[in-house]
Amino acid sequence: MAAAPPRWAADTEVIRRLEAEWNAIADSWWLRRRLEVWAAEDRRLAFEDGHRLVEAAQRRDVSSWADRDQVLAALLDRFEDDPVAQRVALQVVLPGVKSLIDGLRGWDVEERAARVVATAVEVLAHCAAEPAGTPPSFRVFANTRRRTLRAAIRDRSEPLVLVDDFSQVEGNAGSEASADDEERRLEQLVEWVRERGRLREDAARLVVFTRAGGVTVHELAGARNVAPQTLRQQRLRAEQRLRRSLSLAR
Repeated sequence: MAAAPPRWAADTEVIRRLEAEWNAIADSWWLRRRLEVWAAEDRRLAFEDGHRLVEAAQRRDVSSWADRDQVLAALLDRFEDDPVAQRVALQVVLPGVKSLIDGLRGWDVEERAARVVATAVEVLAHCAAEPAGTPPSFRVFANTRRRTLRAAIRDRSEPLVLVDDFSQVEGNAGSEASADDEERRLEQLVEWVRERGRLREDAARLVVFTRAGGVTVHELAGARNVAPQTLRQQRLRAEQRLRRSLSLAR
């Protein structure tokens, strides 16, 4: 009997190959040597092996995304000229990539996985070439999601839809310039919510991107490897604080 086709990202050929490749190189002598060179130049990359680096870059027990993203930011600083940094950066964002693959329907799952991975690599390169104040892991996740949905809209022969929410995709379709405009608009809104609510940037970003940016709580929870209910509780507290602040300002 033939094996059933894969249903989830973890079962696809591209993800299985990436994970197997990473297991082979994460503790290799040449990556350890490369990390020694990196650490001498940038203490943000001072790790004994690839496993420890990725674990630190994906930590959940941190005060903010920006703190955790110091590792990814350091990798992006090297991204353009260092293929090893490119591969390690992809491994850092892979949980978010898998969450996006699982959160979409349409196309064959193998093709969907290949497209999302390829898009993530493109977005990493864009983020490396065009630095911004946004925590890079969130920027990579949001822009990979946006580009994949735009590609799906263009491919009308086999449309792609979100499992949880497809309501804002049509209105967001457009050129790369409009995508940059949208990113700036969302960043301005994040700053407004942060200042008005006297919130941490992480909390403001959670409110804005799940309420106005078309990112679902389930998607973001998958990318951050936390329970959706945890994010809902965090969002509720942030929104309550924002409402109180706005009421006091009247």
